[in-house]
Amino acid sequence: VGTDNKIKVADQELQRAVIMEAQKYPGQEKQVFDYFSKNPHTLEGLRAPIFEDKVVDFILEMAEVTEVTVTPEELMAE
Repeated sequence: VGTDNKIKVADQELQRAVIMEAQKYPGQEKQVFDYFSKNPHTLEGLRAPIFEDKVVDFILEMAEVTEVTVTPEELMAE
């Protein structure tokens, strides 16, 4: 769904994720930044959840919700 609809993770979003990750380790922020810059493949671990969230948001935007009133019996029958 994400690829078909050209959903992408912007560099700014990924940079924000790196900053948030670095903030989890007070006093070691530079080491965290160095780790991600020396190991670019590790950025995929940050990119994936951002991408998933964007895909879910896209699907929810496209969804049409219809409210239907049912009796308790009808609800239990399904």
